[in-house]
Amino acid sequence: MNEKKIEKLYKLLERTEKEKDAETAAALRWAIFTLEQTAS
Repeated sequence: MNEKKIEKLYKLLERTEKEKDAETAAALRWAIFTLEQTAS
């Protein structure tokens, strides 16, 4: 379940980086990091 969430977050992160939205990208990186830590 978390893997699907992480995949979606990575796709959103790519999109926000292309749009140069630094604040959202930072929040997404933190969310991905948190989910990856709890998944392991």
